[in-house]
Amino acid sequence: MKITDVKIYPFDTGRIGGRVRAVADITIEDTFIIKGIKLIESKHGGLFITFPKKASSKGTFVDIIQPLDNKFTEDVRRAVVDKYKEVMGIT
Repeated sequence: MKITDVKIYPFDTGRIGGRVRAVADITIEDTFIIKGIKLIESKHGGLFITFPKKASSKGTFVDIIQPLDNKFTEDVRRAVVDKYKEVMGIT
C-alpha cells in the first residue's frame, strides 16, 4: 500500500507536561483515510506514533486501527515523522 498524502496538525503538549507533538491524517492510495494518528516524543527524544483508539464503556481504550504488518506501521511512522519535520522546519 502506498501512502499518497499526509496532513500534520502540530499539537505540542510539552508546556503542560505531555509528549504529543502532532496529530496526523494519512491517505492510502487516494482511497482510504486514517485520521487521528498521534505523533509522540519518547522520553529519549525519538518520535513514535499511536493509531487512533476509543474509550470503551469500561473506561479502557480499544484500538480502532490495528495494522497486522510491522512494515506498514513503519512506513506510516516514517511518512508522519518526515512530514512533521518538513512542516516544523526541522532538519
